Amino acid sequence: MSEVTVQVGGHVTLLFSVHSKPLLARNQGSKGAGFCLEDGVLSTVRTLPKGSDMITVTSMDGSPFAEGEQLYLEMLNAFRELFSIESSVGIDVQLELPVSQGFGMSAAGLFATSLALGELFDRGDEGQLARLAHRIERKFSGGLGDILGLWAGGCELRVTPGSPPFPGKAYGFDVGCPAILVWDPEGEKHTSDYIDNPEWKMKITEAGDSAVERLERFDWNLNVWSSLLEEADRFALESGLLDESARANLFSTVQEYSDDTMSCHLCMLGTSLIVVPRNLQSDFDTSELAQRLRALGLGVRETILQ
Repeated sequence: MSEVTVQVGGHVTLLFSVHSKPLLARNQGSKGAGFCLEDGVLSTVRTLPKGSDMITVTSMDGSPFAEGEQLYLEMLNAFRELFSIESSVGIDVQLELPVSQGFGMSAAGLFATSLALGELFDRGDEGQLARLAHRIERKFSGGLGDILGLWAGGCELRVTPGSPPFPGKAYGFDVGCPAILVWDPEGEKHTSDYIDNPEWKMKITEAGDSAVERLERFDWNLNVWSSLLEEADRFALESGLLDESARANLFSTVQEYSDDTMSCHLCMLGTSLIVVPRNLQSDFDTSELAQRLRALGLGVRETILQ
């Protein structure tokens, strides 16, 4: 096999706590809850004749994203060292959503690339490859619990921080409903701006741990939907993340154009929102809202929750 392509959907965190103190990356992570998306990252890997590796990353608009190449070079070198691979490799990464907007692009890209390399060279099991992706994600402070969330799938609850399949622990259930992602194109925020800031870290962790403690009392299935949405709103307020003007303005704008069937929630940690059905049994049409928000100059992507 000379070429492999793997697609991994993005991940939206609704609420979380920060657990980054442990020395080993596999023990670092977050508790929290969120959604896995259909749209994400497409990674194609192939063997090359002897020579230099070739890595390209393409943004969702088709333009090169050279800043992302180092992330995948780090993944390749770590994979090569772990599994004693000597071949030169080409990696082509296609982003289906914007970076630094809370859509888990680094996690999805690393996981997709790790899985693709594993298949290309017939090395590692899914757990090893997920743990490798988590380690590189933590090295770059690109995220905390996104890999664990993707591992659980669907609508997920992360109850023990860390990498999958262990020591991180998470549950997930399938949703399969439409959703809209909305973002301010000028409002990128890198996760490290918050998780490496002591004041933000304390406020976020207090609010996130309390939310997870309450959510753990429920059976994790479709019946928890309304409670999860309530906890997401409570977390946004208690953590102080909704107080930032850019997020508050975006939230107000999207709510203004939404109707009673829609529930709007911050995506942690971008200047972005996800709009989901308030009730999973009701009709939910995203087309009109998406059209109105695009007319305002906002970034919009209609997607599906896994």
